[in-house]
Amino acid sequence: MKEIIAGVNESGQRLDKLLHKYLSQAGSGFIYKMLRKKNIVLNDKKAGGNEILSPGDSIKLYLSDETLTLMTGRSITSGNEHSKDHAADKAVKASKSENDKKAKKTRDSRLPNLPKHCIVYEDANLLVINKPAGWLSQSDGSKTPSANEICLNYLIRKGELTESQMETFKPGIANRLDRNTSGLLLFGKTLPALQELGKILKDRSLKKYYLTVVSGVISSEHQIDGFLYKNPANNKVEIRLEPFKDASEIHTAYQPLESNGAWTVLKVHLITGKTHQIRAHLASIGHPILGDPKYGKSRINEICRKKYKVEHQLLHAWQLCFPDMSGVLSGLSGKTLVAEYPDDLKQFYHG
Repeated sequence: MKEIIAGVNESGQRLDKLLHKYLSQAGSGFIYKMLRKKNIVLNDKKAGGNEILSPGDSIKLYLSDETLTLMTGRSITSGNEHSKDHAADKAVKASKSENDKKAKKTRDSRLPNLPKHCIVYEDANLLVINKPAGWLSQSDGSKTPSANEICLNYLIRKGELTESQMETFKPGIANRLDRNTSGLLLFGKTLPALQELGKILKDRSLKKYYLTVVSGVISSEHQIDGFLYKNPANNKVEIRLEPFKDASEIHTAYQPLESNGAWTVLKVHLITGKTHQIRAHLASIGHPILGDPKYGKSRINEICRKKYKVEHQLLHAWQLCFPDMSGVLSGLSGKTLVAEYPDDLKQFYHG
């Protein structure tokens, strides 16, 4: 028997959602069958899976070690908190501790450290980093480390997180940036933090501002609107002024900060947040971002590469303005976080 006691990171979610995380190799049919047969029970009672968990709730899985190992994808030794065999209990705890240490060493050797200068803000619930261009936000299945994995590794090295804790909850990135876009990335350490971040991102009360350099002269601030569709075949987006099939409505506002007659530095308010929105939207009005290989102009990009050593789009997630908040994110209520922009942008704008 394996028992899971719901803590702050397990509470507030449905029982079946937690079981899908823990039994990651099991299908829905298996999980619901185990619930019906009472091989999995909540607080020693039959459960349907739609129950919302509270702190202290007991989830017991009456499954063999072999089944648990198969359905979790990990080597599992079941534990029973009511066991009178204290030596066995100690052995189970020692085994889990040793497995966590081994996993930590494995993770440490595979991933780079999170540089201190990349940390913009941190408290018990939230980590905000200044992601360098070149880092993936989330893993794409390749061997390239992602910001999400690097942040997880950072918490493990600090002793704030263990592999066993991640069996039922894994901290993670709340927003995404393109690989070659730098700037502010939100990493929720706890489930309540991720839930609150999701809420303020969805209702757009969290204001997101970017710094970029575009081709041509823009002399006044403006908001542009349109409709965006992402083509999964080539990972590019199409923007039109009128609605069209499968397209999402988008809104982008910008304010010119500096110009030399050939290019303009813009502060961009990302009102809606769709894939490649800023890059494609600015290109659609004839002002592509310098260095953008997907939506930019190859001739201008080549000039920038030779003259300024620009190797990617000059786009930086610069500022996050938080609304008035209570709860786990109250430390950032009404505040603005700013990420220092990289050297390639400082060639064009000194603030």
